[in-house]
Amino acid sequence: MATTETAKTQKFSVPAPFYWGVKGVHAAAPLFVALGNLETKMLRRRLAGQSVDRPVYICGLPRAGTTITLQMLSEHPDVVTHKYADFLMPYMPYVWNQVFPRIPVNAMRKPVPRIHRDRIEVTRDSAEMGEEILWEHFFPHIHDETNYSVLDGTTSNPPFESFYVDHLKKLALVRGRNRYISKAIMCVVRMQYLRRIFPDARFLLYVRNPIDHIASMIKQDRIWAEIEKSDPRQIEIIELTGHHEFGPHQVMANVGNPDELREIRRLFDAGQWGLSRARYWAYVYGFVASQLQADPELARRVCIVRYEDLCSDSLPTIDRILEHAGLATEPFAQTREAYSKKLSFPDYYKPVFSAQELAEITRVTGGVAEYFGYDVGTIARRVEALT
Repeated sequence: MATTETAKTQKFSVPAPFYWGVKGVHAAAPLFVALGNLETKMLRRRLAGQSVDRPVYICGLPRAGTTITLQMLSEHPDVVTHKYADFLMPYMPYVWNQVFPRIPVNAMRKPVPRIHRDRIEVTRDSAEMGEEILWEHFFPHIHDETNYSVLDGTTSNPPFESFYVDHLKKLALVRGRNRYISKAIMCVVRMQYLRRIFPDARFLLYVRNPIDHIASMIKQDRIWAEIEKSDPRQIEIIELTGHHEFGPHQVMANVGNPDELREIRRLFDAGQWGLSRARYWAYVYGFVASQLQADPELARRVCIVRYEDLCSDSLPTIDRILEHAGLATEPFAQTREAYSKKLSFPDYYKPVFSAQELAEITRVTGGVAEYFGYDVGTIARRVEALT
């Protein structure tokens, strides 16, 4: 499989202060967790009036529209999210957000292209997936493929739960907003646990037709492999901030059936990325579909958002997202309209699969994809006709 790209290759670099700051905080994480708990004690009276109101988790496999949705919703006046700057101090959100704006550092003040080369530009104030660092600290084996990754209603980790709830309260307090929204990709296997912590939590589950989805993920795998050769520092910092989705060192979720996961890993390591990604797509989304079918109460809390609907039927899809999240529409009218014009299918690359690869993807993903409303065979014929 190959992808053809039409956009000029963009370069991204990690500012040195950002790199060393993240490394230092990561190395001293236990100390900063203790300081985070001290911060909570100092703010106890103010936090008594705070609550975590209907947190929203944007989850699913990457490259399905999660980032652009987070950026869009972060512009809602009621919404609080993590930002790129929070990677520098994820454990003390109140103190950090009071201090950091006063630090005379110019890094990422102006927009820079993301490492993904996907048309999205970011600054240090852009919304981003920030809480995975906390999950990794309190669940040390959460990104170990030999361990079961699913956290469900029976999971219990009181130190994490206390720290995490207080963390979200402090983030809301310092930002003056009360609706927390997270791009939490791996929370696709933690929804039942999060529902136990927050009985009113909402989930936006993102999915994309497997042919385009696999092509996009492989494109990222190749970018990661290229960057690791030219600037391994970038890959290191990505992993330290909780991102393990792409490239030679990616970590896959273990949702059961370890023999299947081992075969998916073997195929990936052997360079058969198309088949590996197809089987992983079916592996993860098959688990999710089964979980939703077996847990109707959880299913009611999940809004399935298809990438194709987000791009081609934007306004109704945005409205459905807002309704499910319980966000007021009036103060969001201009943003809603702007994003309805901004959202579009990528024009800077397209998937190029052989007939055999398309047949394999169809065979492997077709059954699970049908649950989400996709006819993979029809999509495969259309892609084949265009190559």
